[in-house]
Amino acid sequence: MTDWEAWVRQWAGDIDAAASSLMATFEASYGYPPGANLVRWAADDDLEPEAHPEAPTPLTGFSRVVAEVRLPDVANGIFIHRAAGAYPHGLLIGSTGGGTQFVIDGTGRVQRSIGASLEGDFKPVADSLEQFLTEVRFAVTEFVSHNRIVGLDNW
Repeated sequence: MTDWEAWVRQWAGDIDAAASSLMATFEASYGYPPGANLVRWAADDDLEPEAHPEAPTPLTGFSRVVAEVRLPDVANGIFIHRAAGAYPHGLLIGSTGGGTQFVIDGTGRVQRSIGASLEGDFKPVADSLEQFLTEVRFAVTEFVSHNRIVGLDNW
């Protein structure tokens, strides 16, 4: 395991623990049952040959550890998935329940859509995947610990 993969494993463990904590009291707090909030760890069948040869190395390492993150009940919904589709601004790697799309470009920079479309304008939000994931962890822990929405939609 590389240092980066170890960092991703720790990050994913933090997210998983926060989601579990939220689920323990969710229905009592919000009055309805939660959706499936989880970190899905990568399994052998997730480790198929890289479908996107243009994927930056950090994204490849991330995919060796985490298959996807689904947090529909955290803030406005936070989703991180395997790189999907090459778009003019980069590879789609995540989204929010509000329709914001996140892409990673060939240099490893993460950008967000200005609207709820992959065809519109994008703006940079993080210089690296690590910085982006750190911001996601902050948004998750702020919501779980303080019921405070830190909007990834408004970066």
